[in-house]
Amino acid sequence: MDPIGIVDVECPFCKKRFKARYWPPSVETHTSRCAAKSVTKWHRVPERYFFTGCPHCGKSKKEIEKRWKEGVPPSHEEIIRRAKEAGLPLKIKG
Repeated sequence: MDPIGIVDVECPFCKKRFKARYWPPSVETHTSRCAAKSVTKWHRVPERYFFTGCPHCGKSKKEIEKRWKEGVPPSHEEIIRRAKEAGLPLKIKG
């Protein structure tokens, strides 16, 4: 299966652009052939990116995929600020 296109994506670490393969969202089939009957089921496949690694900062394919899917983790100060805004107690009374 050939890639549909090559797109420029931004490295989540160094913020420079590099090329990655891209498949847009699509509909694929799966055919089950058992006993006397065959059934074809359709399912959606989300868009997919295939990275090779950043040539600028040297991060590996796995590191880029993990950061791309999960995003940047919030800092400790950000977590405390959000908890205070939500009205959660930050000290245990006892």
